[in-house]
Amino acid sequence: MGKKKMGAMSPQREWIRENMKPKTSPKTLEIQAAKQVQSQASVVWDSSHGEYRNGENRRKYKMERLAQKKSDARQKRLDKRLPF
Repeated sequence: MGKKKMGAMSPQREWIRENMKPKTSPKTLEIQAAKQVQSQASVVWDSSHGEYRNGENRRKYKMERLAQKKSDARQKRLDKRLPF
């Protein structure tokens, strides 16, 4: 079977597609505008000024944190042991 070739759209079809597009009513636009709130965002915490700034020290701090977690876990295990 051969492929169907797509030609240019007929003027009638073009007119139908153009005029059948969903249009937003002015009343809907008015309601949407009334619901919009004017707000301003504020920065609570900026990650670019921390330990991980631009990833420069990320690996070092990650390794230190992991070592601390391991050390804490080991100490917790040792504290749970029964004294002999």
